[in-house]
Amino acid sequence: WGPQGQQELWVSDMFGFAPEADMWWSETVGPEPLQGAAGVGANTWSKGVIAYGQNEPKWGPRHEGIHDFDSSGGHRRLSTLLPAVETRAVVPVPVQWPCLFEPDHLTCGLAETVAALTVNGMGAFVPATGSAAGHSAAFSLEGLVELGMVRGLSWGASKLLVVTTSGKIASCPLVGSGAQKATCSQLSVPSLPSSFGAAPATAIEVKTGSGLRVMVATGSRVSLLELHVDDEGSHWREAGSVFLPEDAQVVAVAATHDRLLATAADGSAHLWRLRADGTAASEEASHVDVPTFGSRRKWQSACLLPSGRIMRLASTWQRSKGGASTLSSELLI
Repeated sequence: WGPQGQQELWVSDMFGFAPEADMWWSETVGPEPLQGAAGVGANTWSKGVIAYGQNEPKWGPRHEGIHDFDSSGGHRRLSTLLPAVETRAVVPVPVQWPCLFEPDHLTCGLAETVAALTVNGMGAFVPATGSAAGHSAAFSLEGLVELGMVRGLSWGASKLLVVTTSGKIASCPLVGSGAQKATCSQLSVPSLPSSFGAAPATAIEVKTGSGLRVMVATGSRVSLLELHVDDEGSHWREAGSVFLPEDAQVVAVAATHDRLLATAADGSAHLWRLRADGTAASEEASHVDVPTFGSRRKWQSACLLPSGRIMRLASTWQRSKGGASTLSSELLI
């Protein structure tokens, strides 16, 4: 049985080709309103299977449905609507970097503080708001060079998780945002597959499974990896993936417990929701934040502040008083 009575079920009958298809539906159970509830309730009548021709032998066994309500964006259409795109001006954050400091990566903490880091483990804490904005505090990650250069990081409750170019993942405990140094140690997990090379990546802790998820970007695709254990030992496998527009080139990946943020070379920030197990709720971004005048800067990294605002790291050529051009790093929000 379909929405228009008993008939051969076409794909469009199940899911619809357009947003207007939502209005074809009427449910007897589920969230209010029951009329046109395709956008707010799961498919209660199909129970995940389609039986072509009901139980007629010539049609073979029942076919399992492959449409997942949650991962499709919370509706029954064949594809999601285009993500919400916001184009806005970004504002430089006043900051005085440590001498000779040229950061490459950025991660946001829990108290509106960001940590900027070079590929060799030199860093600086910068308050993003308040009267202390502009004053950076230098720190260093010791023991990191032996594991490889930094290709991405995340900031947990009391430590930094760093993904290195060798594929190894390091844990670097921090004592507050005023710590001057931290000693890093390699986690007891396999190195990331060499097929990813030194692509942008980040690692986060989750409450399910192995407790660790890694996001690695290749081109316009971000792979979500989980640690799988079998008779042959533990290894990384893909648990899902998300996609940017085909012409996009991801330069940085950041994540929190419930958000994934991919920064493209043009400065655009693409945002996805994450489930509790670290997988994405949909393949397509739910929101895209595009900075104006993005072509004037080289965009390097971005992270999501607890307030929901996006902090970006970029570099631009600036002319000094003597007339010489120097490459200057800046934070923008």
